[in-house]
Amino acid sequence: MCGRFFLTSPPSEVGDLFDLALRENFPPRYNIAPTQPIAVIRQNDTSQREFSLMRWGFIPGWARGDHLQRVAAKPLINARSETVDEKPTFRSAYKRRRCLVPANGFYEWRSDAGGKQPFAIQRPGASLFAFAAIWETANDPDGGEIDTAAILTMASGPDLRALHGREPVVIAHEHFALWLEADERDTGLLSGLLTPVPVGAWEYYAVSRAVNSPRQDGPDMITPLAA
Repeated sequence: MCGRFFLTSPPSEVGDLFDLALRENFPPRYNIAPTQPIAVIRQNDTSQREFSLMRWGFIPGWARGDHLQRVAAKPLINARSETVDEKPTFRSAYKRRRCLVPANGFYEWRSDAGGKQPFAIQRPGASLFAFAAIWETANDPDGGEIDTAAILTMASGPDLRALHGREPVVIAHEHFALWLEADERDTGLLSGLLTPVPVGAWEYYAVSRAVNSPRQDGPDMITPLAA
């Protein structure tokens, strides 16, 4: 799964990656947690790419009453890529409302003698990349509307298999247009994008357990833990 991630690149770099003129000015974030706002790139109603902020924690558009309360209380932060086109919760969004989430890395945990040890996972050089995600405009428990998102995951590839059984799906730059623009008649073309990154694309290292608290943020979150 992917339960925390970080986005440290400046807006100009994010805009360059997604071929988008960004006017927003957002600070680096080192410990992005579920239910917090996340940066998202999607297609708007005029088929243009746009930057948006969404709640990380997917709520189906049809959720109401007790179901809405349960989903809002336990956010659906991930969607399994193997079944995203079948599950009633996600399949409509997968067909019509896909998006990209910029990131410089994410965290996973491994149990050891002292408890759960967090690890920061990133590309060599901490370069910017994009998670595959889906979004939905849903009702919030207070009766308003809110845009919500979930990051797709899959079985881990060779780089991360020893650390965790799942990893987020990453969409390569050359496939951004296909991921964002394919309509519901063409979703079969997307299955080839839901694969692990090439061997050597990820590196990881232990970091402070301070990252366990969503209230903690700052560069220390991604500083390698001293041996």
